[in-house]
Amino acid sequence: MILEKIEQRYKSLSRQQKLLADYVLKNPKEVMNSTSKELAEKSGVSTATVVRFAQQLDLDSFADFKIAIASQLSSGKVIVDTVIEKDDTSKIMSEKLEQVYASSIQKSFSMIKEADLNHAVELINKATHVYILGVGTSGLIAYDLYHKLNRYGIKTFYETDAHMNLEFLTNATKDDVVVAISYSGKTKEVGIGAEYAKEHHIPVIAITREDTPLVENSDVCLCIPDNERTIRVAAIASKISTMYITDLLFISVMQLRYGGMKESAIRTNQLINKLKEK
Repeated sequence: MILEKIEQRYKSLSRQQKLLADYVLKNPKEVMNSTSKELAEKSGVSTATVVRFAQQLDLDSFADFKIAIASQLSSGKVIVDTVIEKDDTSKIMSEKLEQVYASSIQKSFSMIKEADLNHAVELINKATHVYILGVGTSGLIAYDLYHKLNRYGIKTFYETDAHMNLEFLTNATKDDVVVAISYSGKTKEVGIGAEYAKEHHIPVIAITREDTPLVENSDVCLCIPDNERTIRVAAIASKISTMYITDLLFISVMQLRYGGMKESAIRTNQLINKLKEK
């Protein structure tokens, strides 16, 4: 879909192209009724920028760009502008958030490579221990994955203190695996851990965007879409995409270990239920 392609390539666009991209994403129907000159005037760029923009999206001409927009509009799969405006009603904000959730999962699903997912699942399944790295929003997702894996009998290490996380990692061996989570792929606390793991031949599963430094220090990357534009509010889309991937990784491992993990869950529930006894 052309609008999703614009979202994906947004960060690599020039300042003028971003002005045009912002206008197109917010007003796709207007593109249908505009010439290249009219669209340039409406978005505050030159006509040449409009033409080059279409070409950068792998289209031969502005006419092909309009056809691509028309095709997406007719399919009903249109990106709702998710910038929060001052006069948005609760209903409008709800619709925008629903679109963020749906779009984030759809984009993440489209980027999944089955071979990479299977490789990551195999690494976790055969690992003696799992070490998870992540800070900030990625840290919240790391903490969630840490509890899920431990709950189902997979010995996992994660600490919200990044220094402690690196301390844990010094005990890892080549029989373990590291799950490094970072949307930017440039988080120092995660990058240092991934570099250490690579130097010591410890397998690394990276959950990040496909063009980040973290990918270079990983054995397998479960890539998430580059869908967090600076004009958007908070890291909602990246959080949803990342959690979708970690949950997919978890249930895939659970499926592989179904019998043993089921017994572990039963034991955990039985123990916790004792807290509820009067």
